[in-house]
Amino acid sequence: MAAIASGKVFLIGAGPGDPGLITVRGAELIGRANVVLYDGLANEALLAYAAKHAEIICVGKHGHGGMWSQKQIDDLIVDYAKLGKSVARLKGGDTAIFARTAEEVDRLIEEGIPYEIVPGITAALAASAFTGIPITHRDWSSAVALITGQLQPADGSIESEESQDWNALALFPGTLVLYMGVTTAGHWSSKLIEAGKAPSTPVVIVRRCSWPDQEVIRCELGTVAATIASMPRLRPPIISIVGDVIRMAKAMDWFSIRPWFGKQVWVTSPDHTGRLLGKKFIELGAQVIHQPVMSIEPPEDWHDIDIKIRSLDQFDWVVFSSTYGVDRFFDRLFALGKDGRSLYRTKIAAVGSGTAAAIAKHSLICDVFPEAHGSETLVDLLVQECVGKRFLFVRNPDGETSAMSRLSTSQATVEILDVYRQSLVQQLPPKVAECLRLGKLDAITATSKNIARQTVALLGNESRTQTWLSLSPSITSLLVDLGCERVITASEPSFDALVALKLA
Repeated sequence: MAAIASGKVFLIGAGPGDPGLITVRGAELIGRANVVLYDGLANEALLAYAAKHAEIICVGKHGHGGMWSQKQIDDLIVDYAKLGKSVARLKGGDTAIFARTAEEVDRLIEEGIPYEIVPGITAALAASAFTGIPITHRDWSSAVALITGQLQPADGSIESEESQDWNALALFPGTLVLYMGVTTAGHWSSKLIEAGKAPSTPVVIVRRCSWPDQEVIRCELGTVAATIASMPRLRPPIISIVGDVIRMAKAMDWFSIRPWFGKQVWVTSPDHTGRLLGKKFIELGAQVIHQPVMSIEPPEDWHDIDIKIRSLDQFDWVVFSSTYGVDRFFDRLFALGKDGRSLYRTKIAAVGSGTAAAIAKHSLICDVFPEAHGSETLVDLLVQECVGKRFLFVRNPDGETSAMSRLSTSQATVEILDVYRQSLVQQLPPKVAECLRLGKLDAITATSKNIARQTVALLGNESRTQTWLSLSPSITSLLVDLGCERVITASEPSFDALVALKLA
């Protein structure tokens, strides 16, 4: 392909791990890029900011395509830029802290390619917030030294050279933060002790800072090497903090005391509903696997549905049985050139508070919704005034029919509006299977009977011993009937009540 006018390269700090720590400028540029080249240590959740058409490549030193040398990364950046592409180079942490940004910039200058550098939050600063260790403190530390614990050749040769002034670092009047020092822990810890640093100096080793599975390991300088050696599975990204400020960690720790910290939750709900629930768990510290057991699909034919939507004024009640039904109903209503005024003569009912809230987003207030979740409970409220009335149930073809049957036998006219289909996942998602194999799955969400039934089918016998978080008593009853032994039920049918549950 012939070269065209040069594009531009944006060198962006991705932060330490939590995707919420990306800068506004960084997120904006990821969204504008034609190509996103990201480090293996950058959180892949940041790729959600990328445009749908963007080409996305992992170029970490241990990237998904194999080992990448710095020269290969530089060449790739230049190649895309020379094709006129806007390139977002997403680098873990901050662009200025041990990120080899200078090497990439040198190459861009050499090639005459315009660039911009966008800073990010480096692990040392994030660790202060996410472990409760104030890396500066007016009584114990008035300075911070950021140090690479990885020995590097100074002249491009293969031999590593000692580049640190260990005597100066041992006397440094503040906190030491060592990056990339796992494999060299024995070297740097012994060098500091030899230079006069007390072996009893507190040390904290922080792995995957700000991630849901963050680990904080406490030891002393004299036992750093032995501590790391005793944990063979300890892998990067890791930083080590050395200094008396560590004594403050317990008093300022907010991250690890969250109720779901360190727990792994499988969120089984589809679409944006599952993402919303997952976000609530993440905010409370959980590590979330969002792997829906079904997807929400449009009907195969809208003809009969459209006829009923155009005739809403002929119904006395429209009953919504799920948030999915609400969203698909209003999407179709608007697609037909109509809006909420089509319901001006019709009363609205919802199966629960969550569905009522979804309706409220369209500036409509439910006339009836039960405090307790479930269509049977809703019918108990409607049956008092159902004689001679026409009801339109918005649902899916696999929905339950018992509630509609009760209304029909109570001299009401009931019609169905199937505005979506549920497509079932046929195999247990690999991420879930791996967690089960390792015994690391702490809880599974069940937010509808259909979801519960399908999740049990995918798990087979494994479902019996798992811990289930049920949104309602009717879902709990189904799970128990299916042989599940540990089911915890939310106090009310809302996501807030679901995430408020506590494991035994």
